[in-house]
Amino acid sequence: MTAALQLDLAAVTAPPAGLFETELDAANALLAEWGHYLGANNRPFGAQAWRLDVAGQPVSVAISTSTVSSVVAGYGRGQVVELARLCTRPGDRWATRVMLRLWREVGGPAWPYWRAAAAVAYSDSARHLGNVYRLDGWKRVTDAAGSAGGGTWSTPRSADHPARGPKTLWLWEYAAAGQQNNGLKSAV
Repeated sequence: MTAALQLDLAAVTAPPAGLFETELDAANALLAEWGHYLGANNRPFGAQAWRLDVAGQPVSVAISTSTVSSVVAGYGRGQVVELARLCTRPGDRWATRVMLRLWREVGGPAWPYWRAAAAVAYSDSARHLGNVYRLDGWKRVTDAAGSAGGGTWSTPRSADHPARGPKTLWLWEYAAAGQQNNGLKSAV
């Protein structure tokens, strides 16, 4: 455990760790503070933000959105939820994998706009190999995803724009994993 996260559990008045739905503006502020390369999620359609706290302090955020494309990985927009941002506080890289799993199991299935049959996420192929998804059981759909912008809601992106360039598309199918509506399996 890092020095910054050494806990005096007797002094913690809230749960020592937890996943919480949070305001999109608060999640966007953490993305900016922590230096996420894409910055704030400013898509003009459905979004839901989640925060992972340890000892009352945020260590990771995830933002769910509807997809930009009308069809992704064979699913229509109304069947899928996208993990549009996943960002962890500098110095707490361990929390990335924890947040991804919590988002997959709780955040994605809690999507308020429709019941998602699947979740998708894009990783920038030039920044990393996507091992956080692969090692969590996500299926790589293609490594030729990506956009230069200029679709129905965005303007064309310059060659140096952080969202431009090749992306890997990752897929998690809830039905294939035997998950229920809320992402949690029944104890009965």
